[in-house]
Amino acid sequence: MAPPGSTYADRQRAAGEEAQRKTTLSLRVGGLGVAVLFLSGLGAWLVTEFILAFLVTMVVGVLLILWAFLLVRSSVASFTRQDRTKVL
Repeated sequence: MAPPGSTYADRQRAAGEEAQRKTTLSLRVGGLGVAVLFLSGLGAWLVTEFILAFLVTMVVGVLLILWAFLLVRSSVASFTRQDRTKVL
């Protein structure tokens, strides 16, 4: 929420910083999710005695990837809305 008396440029800058922060967090969470998913798949293939633990870890990796997509969903939606409103 913008403080009262802030200008339009201040609100736009704050919104841009918020989108950048969400994008950075999304990249980190998504990268972690992909790494967890890959390493748990590799572990399940190499050490079959603990397959259930690796399957649970794979689910955690998929959930991290989904969370990363949900973080940037609103940012992507705002970009597509801006493109549709432009006049040639």
